[in-house]
Amino acid sequence: MLRPLLPAIALLITAVASGHAEAADRPNVLFIAVDDLNDWVGCLGGHPQAKTPHIDRLAARGVLFEQAYCAAPLCHPSRTALLTGLRPSTTGIYGNLNWFRDLPKLKNRVTLPQYFRRYGYIAWAGGKIFHQPHGKWSDPESWDGQYSTRMGTKPPPQKKRYLHGMKDKFSNKILARLIDWGPVDQPKEETNDWKTAEGAAKFLAQKHDKPFFLACGIYRPHLSWYAPGEFYDLHPLDKIQLPPQLENDLDDVPTRGRVMAGKEFNIVKTHGQWKQAVQGYLAATSFADACVGRILQGLEASKYRDNTIVVLWGDHGYHIGQKDHIAKSALWQQTTRTPLIIHVPEKIAGRSGKSRRCKQPVSLVDLYPTLVELCALPRKKDLDGRSIAPLLENPAAKWPYPAVITHSPFWHGTNHAIRSERYHYIRYRDGGEELYDMTNDPNQWKNLASSPAHAEAKAGLQKWLPTINAEHFRGGKKK
Repeated sequence: MLRPLLPAIALLITAVASGHAEAADRPNVLFIAVDDLNDWVGCLGGHPQAKTPHIDRLAARGVLFEQAYCAAPLCHPSRTALLTGLRPSTTGIYGNLNWFRDLPKLKNRVTLPQYFRRYGYIAWAGGKIFHQPHGKWSDPESWDGQYSTRMGTKPPPQKKRYLHGMKDKFSNKILARLIDWGPVDQPKEETNDWKTAEGAAKFLAQKHDKPFFLACGIYRPHLSWYAPGEFYDLHPLDKIQLPPQLENDLDDVPTRGRVMAGKEFNIVKTHGQWKQAVQGYLAATSFADACVGRILQGLEASKYRDNTIVVLWGDHGYHIGQKDHIAKSALWQQTTRTPLIIHVPEKIAGRSGKSRRCKQPVSLVDLYPTLVELCALPRKKDLDGRSIAPLLENPAAKWPYPAVITHSPFWHGTNHAIRSERYHYIRYRDGGEELYDMTNDPNQWKNLASSPAHAEAKAGLQKWLPTINAEHFRGGKKK
């Protein structure tokens, strides 16, 4: 077992193992998920016009992992990996269409909130945690209860939808249905996402006799980018800055990479809607940030503020024009990187909660063992991730492990990315490769995979590719 990170928690290990720890002595967990959130938040600097004051404030109190990566750039496999502690290449859960408990080997898998329940915690959820939070998708085995299953905002009237004129231009039926944006007249307090945040705040205002694992999932900035008008007002269209783009960027990208990029962005660009798309995402992100702020406000006003570990994460990133792509479902930096902030209160940590940044690459799969260690629960051995508690203690600590990302829905086959501190390596199912020196080429404009000067670096990254790739699970009912 890794050495205990926090002296106060270290004293709990024996007590928890013997079942004698008092509820009041055990830290709570506030687990905040934000859907499709890329690095366009103020503290990560992904876009100069991002307005996310509440997320930034949390980052100023905790540890911001600047290089946090999803296990898969798609909702269901990413969330399943995080919540089960197993990578997609281990489980065979690569796409959005199948429920993980329909897979026999995962039928009785103990999820992260389940594990906390096993050791005396109550676990409650609201919004989108698993994919999707409806019916069986809510995974009732994981929770003592759910206070909300609704998501997002109410769509505008039909006559105000798809004003961009592109709906019939997209061959991808899912994107044709979802790619839309615009302000809605609905006050933020009446939106489903705000109500989800409000539900978390109400939970925190209540008295709980047991330590809790409270999960709250905000749906925006997932498409469609409908948000209350006040958040569009924060981002005037005439002042929108476009992300950097290289002409013919995909010329040195292998065939499978170009397939992943798709043609949707070219449609958006040729219809003169790129600025509008950027505005929509920024507005939706600012709205999500306001919802996060309501949750954190509830925590600050509660008696649990000094005994609650806060974790904020996004399930994957998102492209809005970078690499000629507008979607998730790719293996480049913009799709795989996502915010991760962990705040451990001073009372627990034994030190002041000053802003600290970690530049080491970590995976969202690491959250399961990390929270188990932070809360001094017995170590769970059958996990693919590793505790990043040492990086919370010392963000500059040596960390030799890269992040491993997999994207393998049915139509793509098995493809992987390996992200070290300096390099981003991609290996496609047909042998195609990409390698980027992120120190000197943060936009990933120059593919170095065939460069003799970088052969040694590439070989070192290849050693981390999964040696076993589970068969695609195709069972269960489609939703």
